[in-house]
Amino acid sequence: MASIPQPAKKSYFFGKGYADVGNTIKGAWQRNFDSIGKFKENISNAEDIGGSGFILLLIANVLAMIAVIVFGSIITAIVSIINIAVVLAIMIVIYIGFSLIWLTDRIYLIRKKIFTACHECKEKSLIPTYICPKCGAKHTNLTPGVYGILHRTCTGEKANSYCGELLPTTFFNGRRNLKAICPHCATSLADRESVPLCIPIVGGRSVGKTAFITAFSKEFIDEVAPVKSWDIEFYNEAKADIYKEIERDYLTGSTRMTDRAQDINKASSVSFSFFVKGAEFKPERLVHVYDIAGEVFTDNSENEMQKQYEYCQGIVLMIDPFSIPAVRYRCESRLTPEDIAGIGRADINGIIDSFLNKLREVTGLSDMKMSSVPLAVVMGKIDSADLMAEIGDKAIRAKMIAEPDKFTDYYDTQDFLCRKFLKDNGMESFLNNIELKFNDNRFFSCTAIGHTRDGGQYNPQGVLPPMQWLFGKADSKMAQFWDDIKFSKKLPKINEKTTV
Repeated sequence: MASIPQPAKKSYFFGKGYADVGNTIKGAWQRNFDSIGKFKENISNAEDIGGSGFILLLIANVLAMIAVIVFGSIITAIVSIINIAVVLAIMIVIYIGFSLIWLTDRIYLIRKKIFTACHECKEKSLIPTYICPKCGAKHTNLTPGVYGILHRTCTGEKANSYCGELLPTTFFNGRRNLKAICPHCATSLADRESVPLCIPIVGGRSVGKTAFITAFSKEFIDEVAPVKSWDIEFYNEAKADIYKEIERDYLTGSTRMTDRAQDINKASSVSFSFFVKGAEFKPERLVHVYDIAGEVFTDNSENEMQKQYEYCQGIVLMIDPFSIPAVRYRCESRLTPEDIAGIGRADINGIIDSFLNKLREVTGLSDMKMSSVPLAVVMGKIDSADLMAEIGDKAIRAKMIAEPDKFTDYYDTQDFLCRKFLKDNGMESFLNNIELKFNDNRFFSCTAIGHTRDGGQYNPQGVLPPMQWLFGKADSKMAQFWDDIKFSKKLPKINEKTTV
């Protein structure tokens, strides 16, 4: 609970209180010694009297000095001990109270999984830097401590000024309502001590990441949230502007290529962030969906460390099935020129290797710790070349009808068919890599746009299930109330002679 210097006045019992106790005890003993000095002075003045008068005064003052030394010291010591005991008792109560409130505040943040994930530099912090609303002073550790238990008094950051503003120091008395900035890059934050759900969408260039984010965001905000009676609030004006672009793209069937930031002072990874508010969510949830340009992702040329991988609760790995040589060879004749132009060119095995190396670099985690992050592998673009009949809804239902004893769950069947598709098309090493590195993984298929790009309004299929699965893994409340799909807790092992 050590506290770094803050632009605030120290609490009496953590600063001036100690000095006052010391001065009180010092003053009592000083008065005792002053009394002895007076008796010495009386003896010195009595020397001029002489005779029996001097002797009587000498005896009287010596006895008084002895009384002061013995009994005065005893009384002073007793009074000092009582003074120390009383102040110490008060301080113990104050310290216990401070410790309990600090611990309550800290346990609340940890238990509720509250932290700040900066949307710009991606650094994680438990407590952001809070700004005094009166003078703008920066408080880097606004928690119960030596500067105040429930409130602290801001002194201002300028040496010759005094602010006097009272700032709340806990989650339950208004700290979340103060303006805050990232302690690492000073970006303005609006997290207000919410529970973050951080999901990066990763993959190579042109695999459909941005289209997936567009389809998911529009479907979740306009379809899921109203049905659940959840309110959506955008993180800030910049995120609201992103959603306006999402709405425009959704209506036209377009998808913006994620910009590769040329300015080294700008983040390579962009988050679309919004709050989910409802009676079920106390505190509210803050969704961060991260997008990064595919070429930046694959060649490791980001402007900033992708710290979101260190604390994210799940990852979506987007796969363009037509980037698999065997699939492209047999399907290319059935693709439109627009679809061919939009095929992701990056090698899938190279992408997963690059991604794993990035995770190790950013997080410093061992393979064992990395494997605990849930991974949703999403096969996109299944509206093209009749992939619906191989890994889409048509194939899933046909499989469940043909073998009802083995295939009883829709999404377990989808997972099975996606894995079979990859193995049958020469991607067994990729599958083994996923299984080896991520203990909790599930395969999905989807089409974000539903047709060729720029061919009219989106008609998405399958974009919500992978996100519901990851949200449920990240947050027990989300798992409880966004329960449109009942996922198996553990994927069944299905043996089939013609397959794996």
